Amino acid sequence: MSSNTRSASDEVREQDQIFHAAFAAAKDGRARLVTVRPHRSITPLKVTPYLLAQAVLLPILMCALLIWAKPMLLDFWRDCILFWAGGLNLPFGLSTRLNEAGQFALVLANGGPESSPNPSATTLLVTTLVTLVIFVISLRMHDAGLPLKYPLRIVCVVQLVTLAYFWFNPADFPYSIARHSEELMTIGYVVMLTTPVMLGVGYYILNQGLVIKLFHTVLILLFFVLMIPHQVLAQAFILQHLSVLFMPVLYICFGAVFDALVFVGLYSWAVSNAPRDATV
Repeated sequence: MSSNTRSASDEVREQDQIFHAAFAAAKDGRARLVTVRPHRSITPLKVTPYLLAQAVLLPILMCALLIWAKPMLLDFWRDCILFWAGGLNLPFGLSTRLNEAGQFALVLANGGPESSPNPSATTLLVTTLVTLVIFVISLRMHDAGLPLKYPLRIVCVVQLVTLAYFWFNPADFPYSIARHSEELMTIGYVVMLTTPVMLGVGYYILNQGLVIKLFHTVLILLFFVLMIPHQVLAQAFILQHLSVLFMPVLYICFGAVFDALVFVGLYSWAVSNAPRDATV
């Protein structure tokens, strides 16, 4: 009995030794034959003087160019908005007086009310009910719906605060669609102005060709050049044909925040196209 127990124990010990020997051989072979670099997001970055010069000089040059081109850029955006405004039934026009920047800003023309339509009691009631329903739905979101839970709550809270304002003080809303549109363009310009600075911190220091970096930078800036006037048009259309009741949620959630998220997406696209040895 003891002899059989001893032989079984010896057999188990022998199998254990064989397993560890095979595992050690596989580990040794992997160490000799397979080279695995850590992901470049956690790879120590070697910033050479040439890359450092790019990270400093390129943002300065790009920002200087954007500052010089600001009047032409804003004029282009206003012309684009006026071009599409007629088909969208938006009574936009240009002011006959220069603003503080020395330009003719957008106004609501053709007798349009300077502060756009205030919400009716029906609009306030329906919007309140819909907002509360969406907020309750957000409370029940789990698993796959969880990422949408908190953005929905933020939108609902902003809208509920706006509803409270219009319920108790509807006549004193100080903002017009034209002013809202001008401020959206200003926000878009500021995002464009900060784009080269942000790229200097996280993109220009990568070991990649200078021409490719400039090409991606120009594409990102051109995307904003085309997006911003259409962003203004979309929001102006909603406000003109519905109500200024939705101006705060559009301004807060789909203004600067939206532009910043667009930049993050475009930045990720540019960095994802960098070569694997960009951090070497």
